[in-house]
Order: sequence, then C-alpha cells, then structure tokens
Amino acid sequence: MKNQFLKSITFCFVLLSSVLSTSCREDQLLSEQVTTEKDLDSTRSAKFGVPTKFDQHEFALKIEAYMEPLVAGFGYTIYNDGVPYYATNGGDGFARKHVDTPMLLHSAIVKQEISSVTQYVTAVAMIHALQKYNVPLESAVWPYLPKYWKPSKEFKTLTFERLLAHRTGLINYHDYHKLSETVTGVVNKKVFDAKDIENNDVNYLLLGIILPYLEAKKLANQGNTSKLVKLESTNNNFIEYGEQYRAYVRTNVFKAAGLDHSTVIDWRGWNEKGTILSSAANMGYPTKNGSEPGTQKEMHLVDCGVTGLYMSAEQFAKLQSAVAQFRVISFDKLNQMKSKLLGFDGSIAGKKSIYYWKKGAENNCEAMIVDFGKVQVAVFATSTHSQITNPAVLAQMYEASFKNL
Repeated sequence: MKNQFLKSITFCFVLLSSVLSTSCREDQLLSEQVTTEKDLDSTRSAKFGVPTKFDQHEFALKIEAYMEPLVAGFGYTIYNDGVPYYATNGGDGFARKHVDTPMLLHSAIVKQEISSVTQYVTAVAMIHALQKYNVPLESAVWPYLPKYWKPSKEFKTLTFERLLAHRTGLINYHDYHKLSETVTGVVNKKVFDAKDIENNDVNYLLLGIILPYLEAKKLANQGNTSKLVKLESTNNNFIEYGEQYRAYVRTNVFKAAGLDHSTVIDWRGWNEKGTILSSAANMGYPTKNGSEPGTQKEMHLVDCGVTGLYMSAEQFAKLQSAVAQFRVISFDKLNQMKSKLLGFDGSIAGKKSIYYWKKGAENNCEAMIVDFGKVQVAVFATSTHSQITNPAVLAQMYEASFKNL
C-alpha cells in the first residue's frame, strides 16, 4: 500500500514536470515566433522603405520659394488625385508690370502665354479624335490632307504616331503658305529613315489641319458633308482650318475636362466674355526687376496646333488631371501617349514613378507641366530666368515633399 502511494506521487511529479516543460517550450516557441516576426517586419521595412505620404503644401512652398526670387511673375497649381491645391494666391510678381498699365499681379488663376506646351493639348485632341472615330495610331495621315495637296512617296508612309512623336524628318519652311511643299517635297532622310526624334513645329502645324479633316471626312462617311464642304470651299484656307481645330478642342477636350469658359478659351488674349486685345493680355519681361516694357502676346489662329494657347496654371493643371483620370481619353490611349512621348518632351525615371513633362518658352515667358501619376503640376512665368523648364527641378521638389508616416 505504501509502495502504491509512492508510485502515485512519483507519477504526479513526472506529469507536472512534463506539463511545466511543455509550457516552457511553448513560451519559448512563442517568444521565438514573435522575435522572428519582428525580424521579418524589420526586413520588410529595410526592403520596402519607410511608408511616406505626399505633402502638397510642402510642394507648393518649395515651388514658391524657388520661383519668387528669380522671375518677374509666376502662377502655379498642383492637382493631387483630382483635387487642386496652391498656397496663398498660387503665385507672385507680375503678369503685367506697372510700366504696362493696367498692372496685373500674377497668380494661379491669371492667364498667360504657354507657347509650345500647347502641343500637349493638340496631342490629347488628336488622340481623342482617333479614339472617337476608331482610327489606329499607326494609320497613315495623308488621307486627311486638303484634297489639292499631293503627298510624296515618303510622306505617304508617315503615321499619326510619327507626327505626334516628332519622328518625321519633314522640312519646315517657316511659312504656312508653303506647308504643301513640306508634304510634297523632300525630307531629311537621316531623321526620316532612323525615325529619330527631332522637335519640329511643322509636325504639329500639320496636325492642326489633319485633325479637322479627319473629323470632316468621318462625318462625311456618315452622310454629313457640311464640315468637309466648308473646309474645301477655298484651297489652303488656313483661317478656316484653325477655326475648326479650335472648335474641336473646345468641345472635346476643354469641355470634357470640365474647364470653365471652355467655349471661349483661345490662342490669343481672352476673358470670360471672349477675345481681348493682345495689348491687354499678359506680358513677357526680359528681366525680373527692370522697368522695360513687356513683350505682347501674339495671336496664333493659324498655327494653333503648335503654340499660343492662353491659359492659367489652374486651368491647365485641371486639364492635366482630367486627362490623368481618363475623363478625356482612355486608359490605354493615355498609356500610349506616355510610352511613346506623344505631346510630351520627355520622361524621368524618378524615385516614386516615371514622370512625364512638356516645356515651352516664347516671348519672354516660360511654361512647364509635369505628370507625376496621381499628381499633376503646371508652373507658368512671365520671364525666363528660372530653371523651371529643366524637369529635374520640379522632380526634386516633388520627391522632397514626401513625409514619413
């Protein structure tokens, strides 16, 4: 009996020891698991970096701090995932100095000349028309020329993509009355054969004519010949070409993007009531602080596919945002526009994504737009003394405007 009792006590002791040992091992395993998960989290953090968030206010302050001491006047707007932002007035300085009465301070909502940034709009409009009428980007452009023009063998091989990407080798005679010679005559064989990029205004001057002809011929195929008859009523009627081009952009790009006063936005000075004298529009200045009169804005009613659009930074950034959100052209078309640099001058492989940009400088004014993905920015200035048209400047400001979460 006594032996039985001792056996029972021994058994209980062994069982308790086993339970405690198991518990200790489980605690050790749990501790090791937690430590391992922490190590994994640490590894993830090292691999993917510290989470950050874009600070639009910081970006705005950096733009202002950079531009204010350098230029006569500037306006800018940031669109962050479809929402506009700028600090204070979104700019500083003068759109018109006191010497050019009436004086006008610059800001996000003040319009100015944006020169060849206009080509971004032409590219969007052309791609919209190709999408609307189901014409591939790789299609030849020559069927959409005025009927009296006789394209050369080389010209007949050119596609919408090549004109939009400035890969043509076409000759620019710097006279729109000689534009038919560009189509019928020789090309720069080196550029033409290699399909190299050569930024040439003649490509977008032609697109300003091809766009209305594309629409007119497609409508004629549907039984509505009125636009085509109007275009061909007078040979080489460049004023009519320009008018129909601008009408298409206002309806299919500006209105689609939700821009205010879309029906009167123009390639010369304008306000909400319509066009104004060039002498009453913004000026461009040769110095920041000098008292020299400014350079007047020109009218671009013929070469409106190339240059001359007159807009505020707020309006243009809103347009960029609408395009980025596929409200004007489709997701696939925007990807083509970016990957093939149609309407963009170039791209930068940044830390956050690939950034696409377009610049312009004319008549002592400069303009720069960048599409960062979810963020778009437009910066316009009334003198050319900053380096804002160097894409690295805005790219560095943008990347420095992310804060750790």
